[in-house]
Amino acid sequence: MKPRSAFLVCALSLSTLGASPAFSQNSAPSTHPTGTVVTKNHADNNEVQPARKQVGLSSDLIRSAQEKLNEKGYKAGAPSGRMNPMTRSAIRHFQQSEKLPVTGRLDENTLSHLNVGAASTLGSSPADLGRGGKAAGHDIAQGHPIAATKAMGTGIGRFGKKVGEGTKSVAVATKDKVTTSKNAPTDPK
Repeated sequence: MKPRSAFLVCALSLSTLGASPAFSQNSAPSTHPTGTVVTKNHADNNEVQPARKQVGLSSDLIRSAQEKLNEKGYKAGAPSGRMNPMTRSAIRHFQQSEKLPVTGRLDENTLSHLNVGAASTLGSSPADLGRGGKAAGHDIAQGHPIAATKAMGTGIGRFGKKVGEGTKSVAVATKDKVTTSKNAPTDPK
């Protein structure tokens, strides 16, 4: 498909989103589609952008992160699979040394740098793409094409970042397993 054709298909699909009752132009400024946040209120409508979809944290994922933090010398405590003050402190120190935003949370960027959580990071990425499309459809229906373009770009950008972070985690974790098994002592039977 040529780039011009792809643009037209995207524009038509977004305009059909705007034709649905959920995106009526008579909506009150306080209403917006789920998965989006209002960024600007206007007299008769509003502009929205996609809300960020957080990576789901399971006890196995937290345990893997605790093990990696301990291996790297950050003293996350016993790998229990539960977030605790010691683990949060270790995450903050790790984030600081890796020049990441220091939040004390296991976000996709931190998980990627620890080389864990690839499935969770990749699994949450389609939601960001969908939220960008939903916000863009709303903005087009409300007569805000620039906000719609920004919403779509934000959704695509977050999707791409998570796919990249998740893919990196898979590649490095696989490399670690292969390297570890090559260096493991063999049984001389």
